[in-house]
Amino acid sequence: MFQTTTNDVKLFEALRHLKYNKHEVVLFHVFDGEKEFNFDFDNSPKRFIDVETGDYINLYPENIKDAYIETVTDYFHNLRLKCSQYGIKYVEADINKDFDRILTTFMIERHNFG
Repeated sequence: MFQTTTNDVKLFEALRHLKYNKHEVVLFHVFDGEKEFNFDFDNSPKRFIDVETGDYINLYPENIKDAYIETVTDYFHNLRLKCSQYGIKYVEADINKDFDRILTTFMIERHNFG
């Protein structure tokens, strides 16, 4: 869900179009909770590289950790909110957790409430 070429409005309009065509839309948000959400890095100098553009930044993680976590927390919250507004099922899929459990929980919820 981190993308630079399409704004969120266009992305969610495309997903909403699927809903209008009677498709069930589920967003499995795959992320690394330790690194991408909690910014769990030691405080030695790091180079962070954007895999899509090749741009990079050198920094000490502790210098930006609090601001990063606040920004990402807001982003996750807004993503959940947008999914709710558009009637899209949002499922967090942290790569550090058991994917079988994530998928099983989703399937049980779908069966019980679908």
